[in-house]
Amino acid sequence: MDGIVFGLCALFGIAGTVLSAREAWRHRDQTEYRIARFARATAFGVCTVGVLLAVPAIEGLVESMTGMNNAAKIGAHICAVLWCGSLQLMLVDWSYNQDVLKASLYARVAFAACVLTAMLPLFVYTTEEGVEFTTEYASIPGVTVYLMVYLGYVAITCGEIAFLCSGMALVARRRGHTWSARGLALSTASALLGVGYAASKGSYLVAHYLGHPWPLEKEEILSPLLAGLAVIALITGLTMAMIGRRLASRKAIV
Repeated sequence: MDGIVFGLCALFGIAGTVLSAREAWRHRDQTEYRIARFARATAFGVCTVGVLLAVPAIEGLVESMTGMNNAAKIGAHICAVLWCGSLQLMLVDWSYNQDVLKASLYARVAFAACVLTAMLPLFVYTTEEGVEFTTEYASIPGVTVYLMVYLGYVAITCGEIAFLCSGMALVARRRGHTWSARGLALSTASALLGVGYAASKGSYLVAHYLGHPWPLEKEEILSPLLAGLAVIALITGLTMAMIGRRLASRKAIV
């Protein structure tokens, strides 16, 4: 299941990265939304690396090459944090005026840095042979705390992404930018799927701690499915929004 879902995500990620990097390069001399273009290309790139690390075959290869237990897991989680943080920077650049833009960007960078600073010591303290950072090992306190920090960040950032995308989708629809509106609406739905992914894994961890977890097999199917759908829909939606902006600028020139 994980191999199929995350392998498909990697294909979407590669396509999205190429298109976004090409768009960023084409408009490299334009100062408007420069941060957003760079952040989008970066987000798609790190997302592609992250989902590749989540493919079981590649995960095993990375761990055998590095000789480090859970090397692929920590790599995938760092990529997920960078992915969410980069998307925040992109949307902030799109949404906020210049008076508060710099402070807003710094705040989100600081938040991501704090989360990574909290995750890394937990990882070092907990990781050992035979232990994986998955819900299967929820009985190990260090794994549970690590995952809750990571999932809390994902839930918060995806919630903000959904809020910002929904607002911009309404504005784009009122202005008649159909492609952008549809792409941002799809991005909103995908961000909510990301919140659902964090809620699925997080609620299982809480339920396990309270002594009443539901079947692990269901969680191991639901969470990767939600994560995969979120990644695919978000890349598709933001690419549609990018195409919509390009079409709108062409119409303005004509």
